[in-house]
Amino acid sequence: MFSAWGGDVERRLRAEFAQRLVKARKGLAAFTIMAAAFGLGLGLAWNAGLFGGGAVAEAAETAAVRAEAARRAEHRAFTEAYLAHTAREMRVGSGETLAGLLSRAGASRSEANAAMASLTGVYDSRRLRPGQTVSLFFSDAQLTGLAFRSEPGASVTANRTTAGDFAAREVLMPLTFEIARIAAPVEGTLYSTAMAKGATDREIAALADAFSYDVDFQRDVQPGDNFELVFERYYDDEGNTVRTGDLLFVSLETRRGPRNFYSFMGPGDTRSDWYDADGKSARRFLMKTPINGARLSSGFGMRRHPILGYSRMHRGTDFAAPIGTPILAAGEGTIVRAGPFSSFGNYVRIRHANGYETAYAHMSRFARGIRAGTRVRQGQIIGYVGTTGRSTGPHLHYEVLRRGQQINPINLRVANGRNLTGRALELFEIERQRIDTLRQVRANEHAPQEAVLTPTRGGGQP
Repeated sequence: MFSAWGGDVERRLRAEFAQRLVKARKGLAAFTIMAAAFGLGLGLAWNAGLFGGGAVAEAAETAAVRAEAARRAEHRAFTEAYLAHTAREMRVGSGETLAGLLSRAGASRSEANAAMASLTGVYDSRRLRPGQTVSLFFSDAQLTGLAFRSEPGASVTANRTTAGDFAAREVLMPLTFEIARIAAPVEGTLYSTAMAKGATDREIAALADAFSYDVDFQRDVQPGDNFELVFERYYDDEGNTVRTGDLLFVSLETRRGPRNFYSFMGPGDTRSDWYDADGKSARRFLMKTPINGARLSSGFGMRRHPILGYSRMHRGTDFAAPIGTPILAAGEGTIVRAGPFSSFGNYVRIRHANGYETAYAHMSRFARGIRAGTRVRQGQIIGYVGTTGRSTGPHLHYEVLRRGQQINPINLRVANGRNLTGRALELFEIERQRIDTLRQVRANEHAPQEAVLTPTRGGGQP
């Protein structure tokens, strides 16, 4: 399991059995000198015509027998040294530290302290989690080494040196690349299902980005709806996802029907974007929900005000989310106001094209560089959820205005972004066919039941 540790053990064992062979080697050395001298004499005598070929053959045979005996003795000494070592695998208990685990395994306090000291600068042992496996190695009841997975794709080893202390290092494991496919019905929430099937936050954020223009993830996505992700994945020898690469394809099928998008970077573009099978952009002029993972807590329309206590028109949409959740610019535009504003608390207003504006209220703070006159791009973080101003709890109050009049963001119908034409469309169709072929290959490999990838353990993002 820990290949790097194997090399350390072998070097130490060879050092041990080497000591056991000192006497044998002295005898062997003496024999070698005598045999060499005898062989030299034989050669000289042969050239002088003093000896026959039989004597030379007999001497060579004797040397071979002695060499084989020495080899057997060396093998026996190595085996004895190896068998003198014992290996144990232990799991970190709840609330247990690495020092506590070493003590529980039988290591002395000085041995545990020396092993722990060697990890300084290599690994923070406080990162070990309950249930994690640690391999321990002993010789004559003395701790000689330990090894454990520090994260997917890497392990940490610490072994005793000839000086008696410990030396530690982190070893990176070889990774395997694949095109991964996850296709499954939603169970509970889309986020929890995708994570359980082996996706990472990176893929889920990209999926949310692709569908954020016409899908309300709180109301439109229900258990039983189907989704599909196709992405590049790197995994270690245990199957754990170490990191992921590009997300190639996303699909979401709800009661409103299926929607599929392909990742493509056209000629002259600096980053990839999402397009449907016909090359039409997934992006819209404005986003419906400029926040990921939030719950719709109050819609557009008449309501009883939670603070003022009487009914009044609610001219925006409220999304409940934890303090600090990023808020995104719903579209490309210029900030016309950023700062405290009446009962809205910390407030940002952005002017877009075609007479549209968007407003964001009750922020805990603004993102760096956000001020009046700043140009922002769609999806850029402009601030973070808070509860400033007249607010009963952390949430984003989001408004869309058209020529100064608030309209319901949920019912917003605006034109989509750039659609591919000409040579860009031709290149896209080639890429779409490639991705569809990869999807089909992966689907056939795991039919009739989709594969579940081993989820990332320990952080594993690039």
